[in-house]
Amino acid sequence: MARVFGGVPLLSSRFFLFMQQDRKNKNNLSHMYISSYTPTLTTLIRARQRVSQEVSTQHFVAIGQANPDRGKELRHVAPELAIVAQRLGSVVSFTSLEDSDATVQGALDAPNHNQWLHLACHGMPNRQQPFESSFAMRDGPLMIKDVIRSNWQNQEFAFLSACHTTTGDEKNPDESIHLAAAMHLSGFRSVIDSMWSVDDEVAQQVVSIFYRNLIDGSGRLDCTRAVVALHKAVKSLRKESPLEQQIVFVHIGV
Repeated sequence: MARVFGGVPLLSSRFFLFMQQDRKNKNNLSHMYISSYTPTLTTLIRARQRVSQEVSTQHFVAIGQANPDRGKELRHVAPELAIVAQRLGSVVSFTSLEDSDATVQGALDAPNHNQWLHLACHGMPNRQQPFESSFAMRDGPLMIKDVIRSNWQNQEFAFLSACHTTTGDEKNPDESIHLAAAMHLSGFRSVIDSMWSVDDEVAQQVVSIFYRNLIDGSGRLDCTRAVVALHKAVKSLRKESPLEQQIVFVHIGV
């Protein structure tokens, strides 16, 4: 049964698992707990043990590829990056890579100079060859095997605004070989990712509320606030969005 339900987030249980003693008030798991996940316990322990570097300026890069080498045009990318810039432009050193600048090498180089990343593009899962799952860039695919070979240091956070970033190996569903896990294993302490396709409007709403809540009381970004920030953003979807969009985003890491 674990293999069957391995791709269903625990947070989805809020829609059908109610506490027996509190049916009247309809309290459920999402009212009492905030869900977070990890590809391996070792990776989570390593991320928790690593202390964030104290730097005077936090460097953030937003990468958006609306017209990739493969896949249809993504019209939501530019508005989404504009939302991120609006939320964070005054609190971080903000860099944007879009269209012709959002190449495979550009995406690999950017985390060497930025500890914070927002990536908006097509996610291209490959369930038969999971190490060839990729993010679609202007000049081709940025594959899991490219990410794993990177030598990124002291990465804090990545928001993967791309579809199917937790889609893994079809024959081995218990193994966490997918785009989000690769980013976490490659050094990002905290990662937001998606289980399946994301509606454009949902993505923009979640992004806006998420980054508003990622900033701490001192006006700085704190990756340990990511899971709570996502929880608050998802709560805003409950009255207007279908079930599959309310549970599409998940958090892994610290």
